[in-house]
Amino acid sequence: MDQLDRDLLHILQKDAKIPFTRIAEELKQPDTTIHFRAKRLKESNTITRYCALVQPEALGYTASAIFRIEIGGHILPEISKERTHSFAEEIAENEQFLWVAVDEEPMIIHALTMGVDEEDLQKRAETLRKSPDIVKVTMTPVSAVVKGWELSGNPK
Repeated sequence: MDQLDRDLLHILQKDAKIPFTRIAEELKQPDTTIHFRAKRLKESNTITRYCALVQPEALGYTASAIFRIEIGGHILPEISKERTHSFAEEIAENEQFLWVAVDEEPMIIHALTMGVDEEDLQKRAETLRKSPDIVKVTMTPVSAVVKGWELSGNPK
């Protein structure tokens, strides 16, 4: 991947609907080159998809938090490890969880989630705490996002 590919990706990350002819003008390249590069990036799975980024407020979400979910208490550590992955997959199915990651030592799930308000997030944390697989849930509210808003909230 060269600088032209990186520049093209940067532009497409800002606005995937921008016409290739405009990108070509901005990058001072023939539009056929931009077409070819974009197609190659898609075929190589560097670009995995084009999608719409939705303002969380449009869905009624005005609060976000990072959850740290500790899984454990099983007789065998391998069971806790497997349950960490399966529990992470379960919560990832919920639209309010935007990002879910697993740390295997100790068995921790980190999750970025949205809610209608902070009370909604607290209720979600309490629901998680009721699971017999969960040892501890820590919630850290997020007040502002500097970078990565497309994952977590408002671009302001």
